[in-house]
Amino acid sequence: MEGDLRRAIARMSGMDEPIAFPVCGCGFPAQLKISWSNDNPGRRFFGCKNYGSLMYRSCRFFSWFDPPMTPRARVIILGLLKRLRADEVQRRKERAAELDNFVVWLDEKQALE
Repeated sequence: MEGDLRRAIARMSGMDEPIAFPVCGCGFPAQLKISWSNDNPGRRFFGCKNYGSLMYRSCRFFSWFDPPMTPRARVIILGLLKRLRADEVQRRKERAAELDNFVVWLDEKQALE
């Protein structure tokens, strides 16, 4: 299973050879994660699997997997994320309005019965 994951990540990265996962201070292979911060949207990094865990003390291991993005790529990705978030907010508002209309319809129907 672990070998399959490494090969899949290597294919996604356009690499011919499987990558070696670094080992964090906890002694576990670090997890490949994706940053969605404004400074590094979509950029992958290795991080401790216990990072942020309330049960385990995190070793805070961190190492970038991807090279830094160009300023243009960062602007494009942030713009797309902003548009996606705005679309999601609009869909939620529309869904809430539909539900409100349905509740009003049910109330009217019950009043007639």
